[in-house]
Amino acid sequence: MPDPTTEGNTHFISPRLLKGLEYQTPISKFYAEATYMSRRTEPESLDFTLGDSHEMPLPGFVEALQRWSIPQNQGWYGYKGNIPESRQTVSAALQDKRGISILPEDIFMTNGTVVGLAICLQILAGDGDEVIILTPPWLAYRRMVHLTGAMPVGVPVDTNTFDMDLDAIASAITERTRAIIINSPHNPTGKIFSATTLEGLAAILTDASRRYGKPIYLISDETFSRIVFDHQPCPSPTQFYPFSFLVYGYSKTFMAPGQRIGYIALPSTMPNRQEIRRVIGILQQSSFGWCYPSVLMQYALGDLEQLNLNIEHLQKKRDWMVKALRDMGYKLRTPDATFFLLVRSPWQDDCAFAELLASHGVFVLPGTPQEIPGYFRISLTASEEMISSALPKFQAAFQDAIASIDTPQSS
Repeated sequence: MPDPTTEGNTHFISPRLLKGLEYQTPISKFYAEATYMSRRTEPESLDFTLGDSHEMPLPGFVEALQRWSIPQNQGWYGYKGNIPESRQTVSAALQDKRGISILPEDIFMTNGTVVGLAICLQILAGDGDEVIILTPPWLAYRRMVHLTGAMPVGVPVDTNTFDMDLDAIASAITERTRAIIINSPHNPTGKIFSATTLEGLAAILTDASRRYGKPIYLISDETFSRIVFDHQPCPSPTQFYPFSFLVYGYSKTFMAPGQRIGYIALPSTMPNRQEIRRVIGILQQSSFGWCYPSVLMQYALGDLEQLNLNIEHLQKKRDWMVKALRDMGYKLRTPDATFFLLVRSPWQDDCAFAELLASHGVFVLPGTPQEIPGYFRISLTASEEMISSALPKFQAAFQDAIASIDTPQSS
């Protein structure tokens, strides 16, 4: 027997876990190969890739954390699960801000959307199952599904409208389908799915559930549901289908992705919620560790809910960049929501164009690793100073691309 203190490759790691970890998603392949992306954190680089804010926190954010960091009793920082006050705050906010009625006892606090999604997937999916995701997907969906032992099944959105393709979803459902993940507003397209579309989806899921004799669940990732432009309505998919989980995280809302708090919410229309409550409660304490948010974030949530999110500032940056890029010759739709722009690449090889932009000191996320080839994504969390500095570089890169291109840009 080899001596584990001296021999290499002696560890036994769960084969199922290794299979999940070794699963190569498009985005993991991209980061492994795109060595130029390591330069995006250099001081002179203009980084538009991710949702990190390049501006100071929202006014009042730090004050709320400071206020609630002062202990009011000996157990202030002791073990805390779903603090009743935070559940009540979420219930009231859902009603006041979105017109959704969910009881406090049907709200389960998590340290962000990712953990909420992981808990839902662990409840629903296992070996041999299938979970439908819309493509382009949020970057972590495929691996999260794969780690449960299930298979992610991608269904593309309509490339002209970015709307859900309901016929394609209906065709993708099989007897192995356990769930579908819907992300509205959708990252990266910025599309808000309408009530009519969501009603159509609910009818498809209801019909398929009856056909296969078991519910097909809907996991609704509503991370961007409060970053909506032009005062548009943003209906929750959970309002149309009873077997639904609403998953939300505040980090994008507060532009503070390092301060994690979110929740899973069960609509009042879900049958036999007591069993789901019981299972979520167990998983919060044992599945991935202590899956509750920081007690400080829970204490402060009532104050944080009162902050002015200043969507107008984001919308101003959206309108500024959309107009400026279009004037240069770029093709893009105006997003309904989120803080991303999805822009047509002047070159068919969007990864190559992203590298060209990087040579000008501007870093974006190309579309191919996001499963939407021919595009690239820009984050509007950039500061106004960054945008001012970057726009001439976007223009220079576009002119370089057009000068060397053989095939005109697609419209």
